[in-house]
Amino acid sequence: MSSSVEATAPASTPAPAAAWHRRARVIAQDWLETEGQRWVFVLKTLLAAFLALWIAFRLGFDSPRSAMMTVFIVALPSSGMALEKSIYRLFGTLVGCAAALTLIALFPQQAMLLFIALAFWVALCTAGSALMRNARSYGFVLAGYTACMIAVPAIDAPLQVFNLAVSRVTEISLGILCAALVNDALFPKHQSEQLVQAVRRLYRNIAQLCSDAMQGRLTPEQLERLHLQFATEVAALESGRAAAFFEAGDIRTRNQQLHAFNAAAMVGLTTFHTLHQLMQRLRNRGDMLVPDVMLPLYEAFSNALLVTNIPARTAVEVGVTRDKLSALHAVLPQMIAEARGNFLRHEYNDVQRLNLDTALELMQRFSDEFYQLVVIYHDLPKRLSDKPAKNARQILSYSAKTPPMIALAAGLRSAAALLLLTLAWHGLNWPSAGGAVIITVIFCGLAASSPHPSGLIRQTTLGFASATPFAFFCAFFMLNHVEGYMMLVLAMLPFLLVGAYISTWRKVAGIGIGFNLMFAQMIAPENLMRFDVLNFINDSMAQVLGLVLAGLMFALILPEHKQGSRRHIADSLWGEALRLCISDAANLRHHFESRVRDLLNQLSMSIRGTADADTRRTLNQAITLLEIGHAIIDLRDLSARLKPGHPARVAKEKCVASLADYFRKPQAPQHARALAETQAAGVMLRSLLLNKETLQANEAAQLQRALTDLHLIHASLLDQSLNEFSAEAALTNGANHHAA
Repeated sequence: MSSSVEATAPASTPAPAAAWHRRARVIAQDWLETEGQRWVFVLKTLLAAFLALWIAFRLGFDSPRSAMMTVFIVALPSSGMALEKSIYRLFGTLVGCAAALTLIALFPQQAMLLFIALAFWVALCTAGSALMRNARSYGFVLAGYTACMIAVPAIDAPLQVFNLAVSRVTEISLGILCAALVNDALFPKHQSEQLVQAVRRLYRNIAQLCSDAMQGRLTPEQLERLHLQFATEVAALESGRAAAFFEAGDIRTRNQQLHAFNAAAMVGLTTFHTLHQLMQRLRNRGDMLVPDVMLPLYEAFSNALLVTNIPARTAVEVGVTRDKLSALHAVLPQMIAEARGNFLRHEYNDVQRLNLDTALELMQRFSDEFYQLVVIYHDLPKRLSDKPAKNARQILSYSAKTPPMIALAAGLRSAAALLLLTLAWHGLNWPSAGGAVIITVIFCGLAASSPHPSGLIRQTTLGFASATPFAFFCAFFMLNHVEGYMMLVLAMLPFLLVGAYISTWRKVAGIGIGFNLMFAQMIAPENLMRFDVLNFINDSMAQVLGLVLAGLMFALILPEHKQGSRRHIADSLWGEALRLCISDAANLRHHFESRVRDLLNQLSMSIRGTADADTRRTLNQAITLLEIGHAIIDLRDLSARLKPGHPARVAKEKCVASLADYFRKPQAPQHARALAETQAAGVMLRSLLLNKETLQANEAAQLQRALTDLHLIHASLLDQSLNEFSAEAALTNGANHHAA
């Protein structure tokens, strides 16, 4: 026995060692995907920054720190995002330099006139930045404060303005080139790879939502959160697509596919939610006849959306889902006929029959739309030719747009800050006050696109303030004892390393970025270093004071007019609904869907923690207006197919006109009139459908679909959240400006 034990003992010892190695690999892989990525980003950022500084030294630039600071500003995790921001930074710098040269030429040595013109220019650029709310907005911010950075120092020496502009452009360009080179050469992290993951995640989440909702697994509160989440994911997908466009690869040839995927996802979600809301309203009233009849259709769709109980994860699984939906699509008419037959076996009234017709119509639309989404998703990996087919339909992109009043308030805030500070500058005669002016203008512009401007400025201020003593210690106790570039790098490296690492944590990223910017600004590395304690103290005070003043501007000047303001979002929602009723613009459905989803994204970004009651009401109002909006578009399309003077067309036009009055002025009388006209149009269409033999070919189907739309509008007008908000709007007159 002992010999057998001795023989088997060595064979059993590798098992613990193998398990330890597997565990070590898992731990190492986890570290590489999380903390390792942070340190790769930190090292790449510092390498690019010191490379830009070294080249600036070698070329004898006037301000080498500007090249270094540019790297810290454009440093982003993916190469696509960094390139996108870099390009818009360069364009903004060029435009800002041109503006500064023009203004100095128009107002040489006329300080007050120059400041007024600069205030107007900064207001225009800041308003454009707040309005765009994407990577292009950064270009607007740069165009505004670059003009200040060049024009303000040139007030007393206008002949130097051209040299200042050339130096600024060359320093910025150097920093951009170094950041791009290092990002692409060392451990590149491509935006296109993240975009693929975003597309997969969005599809899986949509399929899971539809399946869970059909099986009754989601509460109304969970659905609300998911709607906000999807609005954020759709916006992030478009942002990622725009960034990936700047990378080398085939993303540019897939623009139309990605636009189509986003559009199909938005439309499919709206149709499904409209169907789900209809069923939920019936359940809340205790009317279970239609929901019970629809149950077999729900179960069939829920099973078709999943592969082995989860949504598709790979191209092969997506193909399985496509085949299952295709098979379901083929038998759907039969299943609908069976549902009608089951319904007719029960006692029912006209309203229940109309509810069934509406539910089946929505189910048919959802089937078509989700199948189209799956087909687009399945075809995304396929390589496309650069040239689309001649008959291919142009798919419009998702577009972000801020409510105009918020953009105007942002421009006014920046202009007021510039004028007030320049007046104080002249009064105090403080040499460093110019730095405070520039910093205030910079952060009034940058924070205008943030839903939490005070938090952004607070973090940056903390970074500036904490960097000041370290910069003082490094400059006056370390750098004055070193010689050569490598010693300069070794002296600055520990401090910049900490700042760069802090910037990788999303919740405190502003502190890290502010720390490194302030540290590089105050160290001011040059070929001929200057160690002036008094100038250091004055400049550091001016920088921090400028940030504090920027925060005060947001607190004192129109503080409610900021990104994600619930009141402005609600007003914009009413305005978008009104536009559907009165506009004849092309692609109205896409613009409406895109704008409402973007407003939901703005609402989502402004929420910290749990949404309050007012925010939830605005969310429900947006979802209800989405339902009404799509029904109005469909109703207008169907009306346009009828001859002028047709009774159904006249009734539907009266209905749409009454809805426009309600959206223009959402008060009780307008609401009652909209309900009455919707009911009257429904009665008219039902009377025409009773005499089908008098109708032309396909006319009965069109009238039946229009009747479904009218029923949806009527049900949505009775929605509690919409009526609550209408009452609030009537009290505040928040939507009266749409009457113009």
